[in-house]
Amino acid sequence: MGSTVYTTEIQKIVYGGLGLAFHEEETVFLPYAAPGDVVEFSVVKRKKNCLFGRIDRVVEPSPARREPACPVFGDCGGCHFLHLDEANELQVKTETVLENLSRIARIRTGAASVVASPSRSGYRNHCVVHVDAERRTGFLRRESNEVVAFPPGGCLLLPEEMREAIAALPADALPPGGEVRVRMDRFGAINFRGLLDRVDPPDVLMEAGGMLFPVSADAFFQVNRLLNDELISLVLSLRLGGRRRLLDLYCGVGFFTLPAARIVGEAIGVERLREAVKDATAAAHLNKVSNVRFRAGRAEDLVGRMKDIDAVIADPPRSGIPKRAMAGILRLRPAVVILVSCDPPTLARDTARLVEAGYVPGGFHVVDLFPGTYHVETVALFTRG
Repeated sequence: MGSTVYTTEIQKIVYGGLGLAFHEEETVFLPYAAPGDVVEFSVVKRKKNCLFGRIDRVVEPSPARREPACPVFGDCGGCHFLHLDEANELQVKTETVLENLSRIARIRTGAASVVASPSRSGYRNHCVVHVDAERRTGFLRRESNEVVAFPPGGCLLLPEEMREAIAALPADALPPGGEVRVRMDRFGAINFRGLLDRVDPPDVLMEAGGMLFPVSADAFFQVNRLLNDELISLVLSLRLGGRRRLLDLYCGVGFFTLPAARIVGEAIGVERLREAVKDATAAAHLNKVSNVRFRAGRAEDLVGRMKDIDAVIADPPRSGIPKRAMAGILRLRPAVVILVSCDPPTLARDTARLVEAGYVPGGFHVVDLFPGTYHVETVALFTRG
């Protein structure tokens, strides 16, 4: 495949950062496309009536297309939208969220708000750097295990301090064929895990929402250092104030639990990763928050043991909320449910389950936590009808 070149026009961008087009009676998906592009493409693989290909030449560029600032864009899989201007990127992401809600949940609505990142570059506080056999650092090529080396100056999504620290690493400290985790803490210090010439650091201290969070090696912490405070403020503004008992599922290190505890009677966080629960408990002591407790275990196992819950926050992984966990939420019949999702299709699926159970959507807020990539965060409010 790939020897024959075809011509088509990109209709829109769908979730996954793929341009949607048509050729004869088949649907075509092409990465690194802009809506309105006329392109020549070749086919990489065929699946049922869908063609997956690559753009060989842009015949007529879309007005939304721009020259990407990164010289390895299109080879490196770290970014997907640097060829779009910022306004069009945000529009594509908003349309993706709303289209999935319409198609999967049968909800036709506009966005309650769209929150842009203050900057498209330098926003990440964390990344996983891959190391090739020659000990060059970079990110992986799209749908590949091949490392694309960072360009001179490093990855633009990272703050300058992180880029400089990565570039300064001695080659013999890098694990060939391995990976290195890099995190910038609240003090601006760059912390590495996985280097050969030093011991991994203990918990890294992060800050968000006026709280301090010790974060261990495998624990998750939101990556957009420029928007994390605003994300917390948004969630706390959605009818949580004055609630008697809050349950925060997939709570991680207590990112939402601890700030929310200040406006509710009691907060309970549930998290599968025990190290994260230890971090969350330490953060509660560090921030002198006494009306909160954390439980280690799977949401679907623990939610059924809860009682007298009148508000739920759920920030699940991309796979969304498992059926048993959703059934447990619905048995609790909380007055308020807030979903925080980084995956529009599973958000739409979970929305459909809540609506079917009688919950009323109170707005979908699109938050651009991941500029330059197809990933997008959505915060959704539901109230019991």
